Amino acid sequence: MTLRVLLNFPKKGWAVVKLLAVFLKELFLSGITVALQIIRPRLNVRPGIFALETGLKSDWEVTLLACLICLTPGTLTLDVSRDGRILYIHAMNIEDVELLSAQIKGSFEKAIMEVTR
Repeated sequence: MTLRVLLNFPKKGWAVVKLLAVFLKELFLSGITVALQIIRPRLNVRPGIFALETGLKSDWEVTLLACLICLTPGTLTLDVSRDGRILYIHAMNIEDVELLSAQIKGSFEKAIMEVTR
């Protein structure tokens, strides 16, 4: 092992822990949101499909993002473009596509980049 690899190990280890924490936070918050929608006497949701352009480059990064989205209640990755730059996502409640895209990019995508780069 080179010195560079050894020096990056703690940094990458913390990045993995941060990614796990981000996922658990999103899992908890979206789970509560979905549960509250379900127990309401009248559903107040606007489901829809939107395209998310990602800055992730490798197949592994895009696959991880797609899986994290699928594991989060209320969202589902339907398809990925051939070049891996666009994910088509179904969301249970879309009020603002730009805001939802920014949330995914600011949480999952950012944390994935910290782990892989």
